[in-house]
Amino acid sequence: MFGAPKHFPGGGAVADLDWLAGLRVIEVTTGVAAPLTGRILAELGADVIKVESRAKLDVNRVRVPNAATAGIADEETLRLEGFGLLHEASASKRSIRLDLKNPRGKDLFLRLLDTADAFVQNFAPGWLERLGLSVGGLLDRNPRLIVVSATGYGQEGPLSSQRAYAPIMSSLAGIEGLIGYEDGDVVGASATALADLNCSFYGAYLALAALHGRTETGGGRHLDLSQTEACAALVGEAMIEYARAGKSPGPVGNATPRGDREVVPSADGGWVVIEGLAKDSDEYRDLLAAGRPREDLVSSLRARGIRATPVLSPDEVVADEGFRERGMFQQVEHPVLGPLTTSSIPWHLDGAVPRVRSSSPLFGHDTAAVMAELGLSPAEIATLETDKVLY
Repeated sequence: MFGAPKHFPGGGAVADLDWLAGLRVIEVTTGVAAPLTGRILAELGADVIKVESRAKLDVNRVRVPNAATAGIADEETLRLEGFGLLHEASASKRSIRLDLKNPRGKDLFLRLLDTADAFVQNFAPGWLERLGLSVGGLLDRNPRLIVVSATGYGQEGPLSSQRAYAPIMSSLAGIEGLIGYEDGDVVGASATALADLNCSFYGAYLALAALHGRTETGGGRHLDLSQTEACAALVGEAMIEYARAGKSPGPVGNATPRGDREVVPSADGGWVVIEGLAKDSDEYRDLLAAGRPREDLVSSLRARGIRATPVLSPDEVVADEGFRERGMFQQVEHPVLGPLTTSSIPWHLDGAVPRVRSSSPLFGHDTAAVMAELGLSPAEIATLETDKVLY
């Protein structure tokens, strides 16, 4: 079931997983929610094919790449390949170019879905219908197909047709309303795509459950995921408190159920989180007045039995021995950008993390190979390229 565990620079065992070997996932996605679902399935062993088109590029292929990549390749290549989130969301997959608005492209898409076990998509409801397709029609054609639809607000409801962006969804889900100083104004701006990320993992779990529940002749399912609802599930504790006490939840500053938590500066410009030490105590004032660097302050607090931890920046997380020993990060080689560090899927399975099989694929890199798998000849593929069906 596992390949032999391997150790990569920095520590941590990684293993090739074949749990989903033989399963094929077709993906028409953009952004993070749903692309990350596909990546999870790929690193569990599935063959995940990302269907893309110049007519409607993944948003992560049109964003301005990091300045650090300047000069590595031409501007167009960097625009398509250089944005970091593309590699986090779409590692370990294959990519093909296919214009679904072209009748021949749509026919090839349907033939591809005939070979699939799952179809993952996250465009607003109605896009399939505009192509003359529907989820029901796809399930009639392939009764064992698992369809995962991950959209901002679900397939139905008053917001279902609206565009979804991370801060809007976390605001509607109640997350932003909990961020701010105690008894003060809402500050919000958590600046993390919680709706996308939480929805992606739900999508993977549900896809696995649905795949397990199929029969030889049927059992296909349509899984309708709302990114906003997935995000709202993270504030369940506040909702329960409202139901119990009737008080509308709001910003609580640094308060925790066990007492106050303080985030304090250190002498070297860092920050430290302290729990269980009253800020009006002499001990608290003495510790801060001592002017210790961050690591010294943390060590001193822990020596006194006080819970304390440094606030790490993302680059410090990547370099942290604890995370590296656990295999939280892996290096992959990108054909244009060179070596890249990407986060692992955060699971340990029989003592190893799933290997990141590759960086995100170059745009359309596997088009000819996948078309050949459908039985097309080199001449037919060349004609489709010329006619911009494979576009």
